[in-house]
Amino acid sequence: MPRCNNRLHMHHDPQIPSLLRRVSISVLIGLFIAAVGSAVEAAIEHHALIAFESIDEIVIGITAALVVFAYEQRRHKAILNKVRVIAAMNHHVRNALQTISYSAYTRQEEQIRLVADSVNRIQWALREILPAEESAPDSLFSHGSAANPAIPPQKERKQDKRGA
Repeated sequence: MPRCNNRLHMHHDPQIPSLLRRVSISVLIGLFIAAVGSAVEAAIEHHALIAFESIDEIVIGITAALVVFAYEQRRHKAILNKVRVIAAMNHHVRNALQTISYSAYTRQEEQIRLVADSVNRIQWALREILPAEESAPDSLFSHGSAANPAIPPQKERKQDKRGA
C-alpha cells in the first residue's frame, strides 16, 4: 500500500462525497422523479410527455432534489465530524503512548509520573472527545497550557480551583 502524508488517511479513504457528487446525486434523483411522474401523467391523461400539465411533476422533482441535497449535506457534515473526532483521538492517544514508551529511559519516580499523566490524558480524551462527536469543534487538538501541556484543559481548571 503506498504511503500517504495525509494524517486522516489510514487504511483506506473515508467515503466523503464531494460537493459535485452530492449535487449530481440530488439532480439525478430529482430528474428521475420528475420524468417518472410526467410519464405516468402523460399515459393516464393522454397528453404529450412534456406539456404544461407536467409542471407539477417538475416542481415535485425539484422539491425531491432539494430534500436529497439537504440529506446529503447533513450526511457530509456528520462524516467530517467523525473524521475530526478520530483525528483528535489519534493525536491525544499517540502522544500519550509516545510518552509512555520514552518513560523507560527515565528514573523510576519520573516513569511513574509520566505513565500516570499519560493514562490520565487517554482517559480525558475518551471522556471529553468521544462524547463531543456531534459538535466536534476544531479546538479538539488543543490541550493543556503553555505552563503544562501534559494537563488537559478540564484537569487544569479543576486544579486551579483547588489551588485557589
